[in-house]
Amino acid sequence: MKKKTIPIFIVDDDQSFGSSLQFMLSCRGMRVDWFESAHAFLDSVPSGQKGIAIVDIQMSLFDGFSLLDQMKVLGYTMPVILTTGTTGPDTRDMAIAHGALGFLQKPFLEGSLMAIIESLERR
Repeated sequence: MKKKTIPIFIVDDDQSFGSSLQFMLSCRGMRVDWFESAHAFLDSVPSGQKGIAIVDIQMSLFDGFSLLDQMKVLGYTMPVILTTGTTGPDTRDMAIAHGALGFLQKPFLEGSLMAIIESLERR
Protein backbone atom coordinates (compact mmCIF):
# COMPACT_ATOMS: atom_id res chain seq x y z
CA MET A 1 0.00 0.00 0.00
CA LYS A 2 1.35 3.40 -0.97
CA LYS A 3 1.97 5.79 1.89
CA LYS A 4 -0.19 8.92 1.83
CA THR A 5 1.65 12.19 1.87
CA ILE A 6 0.43 15.66 2.51
CA PRO A 7 0.48 17.97 -0.51
CA ILE A 8 3.58 19.95 -1.35
CA PHE A 9 3.21 23.50 -2.68
CA ILE A 10 6.20 24.94 -4.52
CA VAL A 11 6.27 28.73 -4.84
CA ASP A 12 9.14 29.78 -7.11
CA ASP A 13 9.25 32.13 -10.10
CA ASP A 14 12.16 30.26 -11.71
CA GLN A 15 10.41 28.04 -14.23
CA SER A 16 13.25 25.56 -14.69
CA PHE A 17 13.77 25.13 -10.95
CA GLY A 18 10.06 24.94 -10.12
CA SER A 19 9.23 22.42 -12.81
CA SER A 20 12.30 20.29 -11.98
CA LEU A 21 11.44 20.23 -8.28
CA GLN A 22 7.82 19.40 -9.07
CA PHE A 23 8.92 16.52 -11.31
CA MET A 24 11.39 15.17 -8.73
CA LEU A 25 8.85 15.17 -5.90
CA SER A 26 6.09 13.76 -8.14
CA CYS A 27 8.38 10.86 -9.09
CA ARG A 28 8.59 10.09 -5.37
CA GLY A 29 4.80 9.70 -5.30
CA MET A 30 4.07 13.07 -3.72
CA ARG A 31 1.15 15.32 -4.57
CA VAL A 32 2.78 18.54 -5.80
CA ASP A 33 1.46 21.87 -7.06
CA TRP A 34 3.80 24.54 -8.35
CA PHE A 35 3.01 28.26 -8.39
CA GLU A 36 5.11 30.82 -10.25
CA SER A 37 4.21 33.62 -7.82
CA ALA A 38 3.20 34.26 -4.24
CA HIS A 39 -0.06 35.79 -5.50
CA ALA A 40 -0.92 32.65 -7.49
CA PHE A 41 -0.34 30.54 -4.38
CA LEU A 42 -2.49 32.79 -2.16
CA ASP A 43 -5.25 32.88 -4.81
CA SER A 44 -5.32 29.08 -5.17
CA VAL A 45 -4.55 27.57 -1.77
CA PRO A 46 -6.98 28.32 1.10
CA SER A 47 -5.57 29.18 4.52
CA GLY A 48 -6.95 25.99 6.09
CA GLN A 49 -5.24 23.72 3.57
CA LYS A 50 -2.85 21.15 5.00
CA GLY A 51 0.49 20.75 3.27
CA ILE A 52 4.08 21.92 3.15
CA ALA A 53 5.13 25.02 1.23
CA ILE A 54 8.57 25.22 -0.38
CA VAL A 55 9.07 28.93 -1.05
CA ASP A 56 11.88 30.77 -2.82
CA ILE A 57 13.04 33.85 -0.96
CA GLN A 58 14.03 35.84 -4.04
CA MET A 59 10.96 36.27 -6.22
CA SER A 60 9.97 39.39 -8.09
CA LEU A 61 7.13 41.55 -6.76
CA PHE A 62 6.44 39.50 -3.60
CA ASP A 63 9.44 37.76 -1.99
CA GLY A 64 9.43 34.65 0.18
CA PHE A 65 9.75 36.55 3.46
CA SER A 66 6.74 38.70 2.52
CA LEU A 67 4.75 35.60 1.55
CA LEU A 68 5.56 33.91 4.85
CA ASP A 69 4.49 37.05 6.75
CA GLN A 70 1.25 37.26 4.73
CA MET A 71 0.52 33.58 5.34
CA LYS A 72 0.71 34.22 9.11
CA VAL A 73 -1.65 37.20 8.83
CA LEU A 74 -4.14 35.12 6.82
CA GLY A 75 -4.04 32.20 9.26
CA TYR A 76 -2.05 29.63 7.28
CA THR A 77 -0.61 26.97 9.56
CA MET A 78 1.28 24.81 7.06
CA PRO A 79 5.04 24.59 7.59
CA VAL A 80 7.26 26.50 5.18
CA ILE A 81 10.69 25.61 3.85
CA LEU A 82 12.47 28.70 2.48
CA THR A 83 15.02 28.31 -0.32
CA THR A 84 17.39 30.72 -2.00
CA GLY A 85 20.14 30.73 -4.58
CA THR A 86 21.86 33.72 -3.02
CA THR A 87 22.47 33.92 0.67
CA GLY A 88 24.14 36.26 3.08
CA PRO A 89 25.46 35.47 6.53
CA ASP A 90 22.10 36.17 8.19
CA THR A 91 19.70 34.62 5.65
CA ARG A 92 19.13 31.38 7.59
CA ASP A 93 18.53 33.33 10.82
CA MET A 94 16.09 35.64 8.99
CA ALA A 95 14.24 32.63 7.59
CA ILE A 96 13.81 31.15 11.06
CA ALA A 97 12.83 34.55 12.51
CA HIS A 98 10.07 34.82 9.88
CA GLY A 99 8.77 31.39 10.96
CA ALA A 100 10.25 29.02 8.37
CA LEU A 101 10.68 25.49 9.69
CA GLY A 102 13.34 24.68 7.11
CA PHE A 103 15.95 26.49 5.03
CA LEU A 104 17.94 25.28 2.03
CA GLN A 105 20.42 27.07 -0.18
CA LYS A 106 20.17 26.24 -3.89
CA PRO A 107 21.40 24.03 -5.32
CA PHE A 108 20.56 21.55 -2.60
CA LEU A 109 20.72 17.79 -2.50
CA GLU A 110 17.49 15.85 -2.93
CA GLY A 111 18.25 14.02 0.31
CA SER A 112 18.48 17.28 2.25
CA LEU A 113 15.03 18.36 1.08
CA MET A 114 13.54 14.91 1.68
CA ALA A 115 14.90 14.82 5.24
CA ILE A 116 13.14 18.11 6.02
CA ILE A 117 9.88 17.04 4.34
CA GLU A 118 9.85 13.69 6.18
CA SER A 119 10.51 15.47 9.47
CA LEU A 120 7.64 17.90 8.85
CA GLU A 121 5.27 15.09 7.81
CA ARG A 122 5.87 13.37 11.15
CA ARG A 123 4.79 16.49 13.08
